[in-house]
Order: sequence, then structure tokens, then C-alpha cells
Amino acid sequence: MTSAADSPGFTGRAWRWPDRFEDMRGRFAAAQPYPHIVVDGLFDPEVLGRLYADIPSSTAPVWTHWGGGKPEDCEPQNKKRGISDLAKLPASISSVLEQLLSAEFIGDLCAIAGVSELVTDRTLSGGGLHCSGRGAALRLHADPIRHPSPAEFDQALNLILYISPDWIAEYEGHLELWSRDCSERVLSIPPLFNRMVMFRADRTTYHGHPRPNNCPEGTWRASLALYYYIRRPQRVELESNRPIWR
Repeated sequence: MTSAADSPGFTGRAWRWPDRFEDMRGRFAAAQPYPHIVVDGLFDPEVLGRLYADIPSSTAPVWTHWGGGKPEDCEPQNKKRGISDLAKLPASISSVLEQLLSAEFIGDLCAIAGVSELVTDRTLSGGGLHCSGRGAALRLHADPIRHPSPAEFDQALNLILYISPDWIAEYEGHLELWSRDCSERVLSIPPLFNRMVMFRADRTTYHGHPRPNNCPEGTWRASLALYYYIRRPQRVELESNRPIWR
């Protein structure tokens, strides 16, 4: 775990924010059902466009198979999987993840979210490259809030950057944000190429994509996922730190 001040620098910045930080901070804070922001075209499309073709084969041994939190009707090869180790990812993908972990980018996130410091996780625990295929879904849930090791950090922000260049809204797989009691869907966000979604993370920020992917066989709903943390002022024992599934 490293703070923004300790995060390694990265040259060749490939992202550009479309609005002033002050404007984005206001939208983030006021968004419902909980603070979030959606930004399209954040990265240089030429840089991001190289990533999808470099995704490892579905039969490669580097994948962790997570599934979607419930039995799925899709074929086994289409269930959610990911790679959370920078060393096992192709250079094109790891280089973009390095940008998302860089001190400059994290400083931008602090300005948008209105926080003084965020802590990065270079182990990418639970994050990194995420992929799922036709028929896969992700059950509604609130994330574990505490980083597993060490346990002095709480998850503060989730960031998802979609990298499937030919994904269209008709393929479904929309990210859904639900009310804090998970009784009502408030927002449905198509996972379109070069779209970034960032939202506050706590034990009541329910999200998922419960509608199965309707993409062609052999197509990935692919994204980069990162979690940013804050330091806990004192160690407190909490209830189970497992996802809360709905």
C-alpha cells in the first residue's frame, strides 16, 4: 500500500479530464444514489484501443475465476474472471494500470472526490483486469470495505474503466447503481469503450450488472478496476468483511 506521495511517477500521461475539477467535484458529491461520476473519453483512444487485443486467451493459466456471486447459466468459459497481478498482464494493460496508480492521477481523484489523501494498492486485490462473456452477470452487492492485508485501510473509491472497443448498449451488461437499502435501481450505465465510472465505496453502495451480457460468443465485457483506500484513524473490529450480496 502506498500513498499518492509515495506512488511511482509515470511519464507519458494518456488521460485528459473533460471539465474543471470544481465542476466534477460538485457533480460527484450531488449524484444519486451515492456520490459518483461518469466520464467518457478520459483516455487517449489510441492508447486504450490497444488493450482489448492483448487480453490473454481464456485458456491461459493467469486467470482467477471469480464468477458473478450466484449460479450462472452461461458457459464456464464466459463467467467473470480477472488478473490482479501487474507482472502477469501484457505491457499495454499494465501501463494503463500504472497510470491509474500514479501520484498525478490519484491527485486528480482526490480533487474530484474532495478527499485529502488516497492510498493505492499495488497488489490490485480483487481488481486489475476484469472480463466476462456472453450470459455472465454480476449479482448486486456492496464490496468488502477493509483491505485484507494489512487491515489498516478502508476502501473509499471504486474506479472502473471499460475497454471493449466494439461494445454497444444492446449487449446489455449495464452497471447498475441501486439505492442504499438496495430496494430500487437508480441508474443503469452501459459499459461503453473509454467510459470511466468512479463511485464512493461503503457497505451501502450497492452495485452490479444483474442483467446478463448479451454480447456475441467470444466477446468480452472487459474493464480495468481499481480500489482506492483511506487510512483508518484507529483499528476497529467490524462485522464480516465479505461482500454483502442481494
